[in-house]
Amino acid sequence: MDQRIINLFDEYTHKPLTRLTFLKKLVQLTGSTAAALSVLPLLEVNYAHAQTIEEDQLFTEHVGYPGVDGEMKAYVARPKKKKKYPVVMIIHENRGLNPHIEDVTRRLALD
Repeated sequence: MDQRIINLFDEYTHKPLTRLTFLKKLVQLTGSTAAALSVLPLLEVNYAHAQTIEEDQLFTEHVGYPGVDGEMKAYVARPKKKKKYPVVMIIHENRGLNPHIEDVTRRLALD
């Protein structure tokens, strides 16, 4: 894939670039609306493919706790059997807690 397209998508996801502006620039880079719309699914995250570990193998929960500027949210995963386990803290990227990060958490909990 053309690096200019990747750079544009990076600008769209990390800087204040509206979706309309992003799509117009993508059309310019790809040459047509049809080409832009065929490239778009290759760029966007498809959360349907994120989950590989089912929660029935683990104890999972979403929790909240007080933070400096409001409530902090976390996703907890551990084996169902209660005992002492080591802790691994996963800090998500700037896109927030999403199904992929939750799945990474579940995979580590199983290991």
